Amino acid sequence: MSDLGEVRAVLAAVTEQLGSAYQQAGIARARIDDAVAVLDGLGEQHSEPLVPPELLQAAEELERGLGLINGGASVVADIDARL
Repeated sequence: MSDLGEVRAVLAAVTEQLGSAYQQAGIARARIDDAVAVLDGLGEQHSEPLVPPELLQAAEELERGLGLINGGASVVADIDARL
């Protein structure tokens, strides 16, 4: 395999891994959203909110991570297109 072929193969593998990471982070984000919704519903019966701030922070970090993964995938696609 030529050097260019090897680079393209690596880029394809990176693209696949980024796609998988994006999918898994999206699933985690959806599950956190579900947990927040359940806790919010249960919290209506309590004087204090049941959703821990760390859970909301995790949701924000996952959202940021999704953006970074997407940005990384775009950069890899741009590199591949220039080859």
